Amino acid sequence: MMNIHGAGREESVPNLHFNTSEKHLKRLWWLLPVFTLILAVIVARLIQITILPGEQLVTEDDYHIGTLFLEYPRGEIFDRNGMVLATNAEVPSLYVDPRRVEDPMALANYLSVHLNMPEDEIASCLARTSASGATRKMYPIKRWITHISKAEMEEIVAPYDKVLYLQPESVRNYPHNEVASHLLGFVNRAGEASEGVERTYDDYLRSHRGEILARKDRDRQLLPSGILSYQEPEGGDMVQLTIDCTIQNTLENELDKRMEEVGAKAAMGMLMDPQTGAVFALASRPAFDPNQYDKVPAELRKNRALLDVFEPGSAFKIVTASAALEHGLVTPETLIDCENGVFNPYGHSIRDFHPNGVIPFMKAFEESSNIAMIKLGGQLGPERLEYWIRLFGFGARTSPDFKFESPGLFRSRDKWSRLTMGSLPMGQEIAVTIPQLARAFAVIANGGYLVQPYFVEKAASKLGDVTYQYEMPSAKRILSPETAATMQMLCHQVVLNGTGKTANIPEYRVGGKTGTAQMARIGGGGYDPDRYTAIFAGFAPVADPRIVAVIVIQEPSIRQRWGGYVCGPVFQKVVRDALIRMNIPEDPVIDPEKGPQQETSPLIARMTRTVEEQLLQQDPLPEIDTGNEDADTVAPPPQPEDMDLDLGALISPLDKLALLPGRRIDEASEQALPDLTGMSKSQARECLQRLGIIMDAQGAGWVTTQALPPGTVVEQGMICALQFSDKVSGSAPNDAG
Repeated sequence: MMNIHGAGREESVPNLHFNTSEKHLKRLWWLLPVFTLILAVIVARLIQITILPGEQLVTEDDYHIGTLFLEYPRGEIFDRNGMVLATNAEVPSLYVDPRRVEDPMALANYLSVHLNMPEDEIASCLARTSASGATRKMYPIKRWITHISKAEMEEIVAPYDKVLYLQPESVRNYPHNEVASHLLGFVNRAGEASEGVERTYDDYLRSHRGEILARKDRDRQLLPSGILSYQEPEGGDMVQLTIDCTIQNTLENELDKRMEEVGAKAAMGMLMDPQTGAVFALASRPAFDPNQYDKVPAELRKNRALLDVFEPGSAFKIVTASAALEHGLVTPETLIDCENGVFNPYGHSIRDFHPNGVIPFMKAFEESSNIAMIKLGGQLGPERLEYWIRLFGFGARTSPDFKFESPGLFRSRDKWSRLTMGSLPMGQEIAVTIPQLARAFAVIANGGYLVQPYFVEKAASKLGDVTYQYEMPSAKRILSPETAATMQMLCHQVVLNGTGKTANIPEYRVGGKTGTAQMARIGGGGYDPDRYTAIFAGFAPVADPRIVAVIVIQEPSIRQRWGGYVCGPVFQKVVRDALIRMNIPEDPVIDPEKGPQQETSPLIARMTRTVEEQLLQQDPLPEIDTGNEDADTVAPPPQPEDMDLDLGALISPLDKLALLPGRRIDEASEQALPDLTGMSKSQARECLQRLGIIMDAQGAGWVTTQALPPGTVVEQGMICALQFSDKVSGSAPNDAG
């Protein structure tokens, strides 16, 4: 009985053990699929990370392939000597994460105080959603902060860590502020080039973005050997100008100074190499700071030197004189009857500020005689006059570099009026730009060639590879060397003894021409008696001209508004400084103790002897009042209604004014009282004394009315009452040199 019981106990133990192991195995088999699934997920993830294309992983918050944009900074602009005129600077911009702003009103108030911005403007930036309902993640409060230092901005944002962010952004910087501002133009905050070199050469200066496609880690750092593709950025070339920053600065300062002295409203100037056309300086005043372009009116950003046109007045007489010399119609010693200062060839009274009788052409040019030029224009005729004006480049843009230059105003011959030939030869009925006038004087200075002005020398890549190089086109000869040399001598005499004395430079001989012209009335309707343009254009040194310069000052408010007086001193200072800076050897100078009369050339000496012989039989010319010795004047012509009149019959009366070398040019005239309107008191007195008439003067200024009408037959001893006024009437002098 006991055995049975014991046996039963022994068998029960293994049975119990077997049952327990079986349960564990069943549990393991049940967990195996779970482990297998987890392992499969891990393996799949590893395969996905290491093998599958990365684009499948790009998500908003977690990506492993990304694009890195590469961009060169905008190319810098340099002057001819390597001085930086335009560069780039990094300035902070303030951004906010609206999602992290806890108290918008408090933050808006805080920033308003520190940034000097309207509180409501800041509050609108802090809104968490845009007008379209989209959630804002990073939004600019104020970009390109320049009025607060970076250190101060860091202090401002410090209390709002993770809410406010400073992001450095690139802006265009002009280290010399106003210097050459109109020439350079500017780049706006959006990176768009506007005006000037910045716009004209934007294709070279602007950077074209490149990119890198690469694998990155979770922190968005580039992985080793992770670059998938690479596109190199392009552009961002540096541009070198022909401008000399020092000469440019001198020109601008002298224009500003003279504008203040004469009470002028605007001024322009240009210096150029007459041999190549390279521009050393080009200025318009008033100016603006391109760093603050958005704080000045658009009118101040206007490049007057390229966009404004003006009547050149007597400065234009170089064209008429050159044409007459080239056709053999006149020589420097040719005698011309200047009609005692009054001439009526086309039913329109032409007057000279310096009344003269018979004088050599050189003297007429020296004193800027309008009458002499009108007579020469008549000898040339309309066809040849128009031909020469266009040959000198007027009526067309001067250069591709001057992309926005006005072509000026010059009507074709079929639109001339019956008065044109009495106006055009002395610089009226035509409007020009400064580059056009500079190029015309360069023709005389360089021996007869028409050059093309330019101010961009070259462009080069970051590696120094030249991507653009200016190539000077073949210059066209339009004057013979002999005519150019004669014109150089005539222009030199203008500065030595004539209307351009204020432009004389002690160390260098100067040639030039003055001009003064009334401006058109605002809104049309003829000329404005109170608005003038003063001009001086010239070159130096005469022996080997290296600089041509044109100075234009608009609306001087002083009485002495003549081109020589107003513009001559600016020319003298700027050109002298430029020649010294360029190390140009001094010209043979005149002994100041002996005066300019000691300087004689064989041509002048020969001409003087010839003239003296021819004038022995004439009465001595009376001494001319030199109260305004730099002025020549002409009455503005009335505005014609008929622009299509036949010119042939109108020119024929001048055919008898044969201009032969050494021969007196004298149009037969009866002793009749001329039209004295517009003359100064000294001019009227000289004219009446020649006719044996006693002047009864009333008032001061210019003649406004005369008691005896023009055409009255003169009798010795008769009295003529004249009324003078200091207000210039519509028929008063308007062109002064």
